[in-house]
Amino acid sequence: MKASETTVREILQGEKQYVVPLYQRRYSWEKKDDKDPLSQLWDDILSLDGSGPASTHFLGSVVIAPSPANTPAGVVTWLVVDGQQRLTTLSLLLCAIRDHVQHDDGQLAEKIHEHYLVNKYAAGEERYRLLPTQEDRASWVALVEGYPDAGGEDKIGDAYRFFRRKLQEVDDPEDETDIRRVEQTITTRLAVVTISAHADDNVHRIFESLNYRGQPLTQADLLRNYLFMRLPCRGDDVYTHQWLPLQRLLSDTQLEELVWLDLVLRGDDRATQESIYRSQQLRLDPLTDETAIEKWVAELHHKARMFKRVLDPETETHVALRRALDRLNRWGAAVVHPICLHVLLAREAGQLTADGAGLFAVFSGLLRVRTCRRAWGW
Repeated sequence: MKASETTVREILQGEKQYVVPLYQRRYSWEKKDDKDPLSQLWDDILSLDGSGPASTHFLGSVVIAPSPANTPAGVVTWLVVDGQQRLTTLSLLLCAIRDHVQHDDGQLAEKIHEHYLVNKYAAGEERYRLLPTQEDRASWVALVEGYPDAGGEDKIGDAYRFFRRKLQEVDDPEDETDIRRVEQTITTRLAVVTISAHADDNVHRIFESLNYRGQPLTQADLLRNYLFMRLPCRGDDVYTHQWLPLQRLLSDTQLEELVWLDLVLRGDDRATQESIYRSQQLRLDPLTDETAIEKWVAELHHKARMFKRVLDPETETHVALRRALDRLNRWGAAVVHPICLHVLLAREAGQLTADGAGLFAVFSGLLRVRTCRRAWGW
């Protein structure tokens, strides 16, 4: 790996593209220690603008790796292993400046658009210098292209609107160069260390090691990373049709519980909720092709739809089952989730019927399982 200190201008200029991989989470530069990172960044920029021209501000590091999809004729593509939040935020800020000066300083607007936001002569997705993960992609493209629905009610839109407000506040009608100075400060005086992996480096291991050094990544984040590293060809399709709907169905905590339940239902009586990722990795490592990985993700998606009924009984259409699930839910009997999910899956597979008292008795009897919590190890 190679590390070097550089500027925002040097990172973004040139015919290149930074792709946020599928396994990364959505853009969300959240508060840490009650500090708003967007406000902090803006204050740092204004402080630099008012200081001597030699002063700089260090933003942190960005870890990138060459994309295996690179070809000699195409745009050079880098995978953003770490640092997508700051790279996306800087791009959003430049996009906001472009739109702010569009009517008063067309030259600056064009410069920002062509030097930092797009690859002018590229087509399709290669046109964009930054390509966020799929859930954020449409919002980012709408901003870059100036579509009518740009700046929507998501984190991408929130950050863009924040910077538009700040630019309005500092724009002095009597000073024709103030916004140009802000742009210069961002592109030439904000320092970033880029850490470039070699083509033969194990990007998955790099991502994991970053988590162990304190990056706030969950067990589900690590599993997502592992899965899509194992799906170099089928990743986009599996993400769109299986993982993304699953991820939208459940919260992060619920998704982690589901992955743990998958282990329990497969007979792993040693699985704990603190070692979900490692346990699943050990089970999935022997799978040799993308078809097998894709099949497991599809099965997990199916289980997610069943698990949603356990968590939210109103989504269950059968009256008797809905009443039983609601009763369990009101008791807060999370210990019975493995059995609830097992029974729903069995019913879905035609092995049980929801009609009659038999299955209802099974669900009602689950309440008594709470007393077995210690014995079951749950």
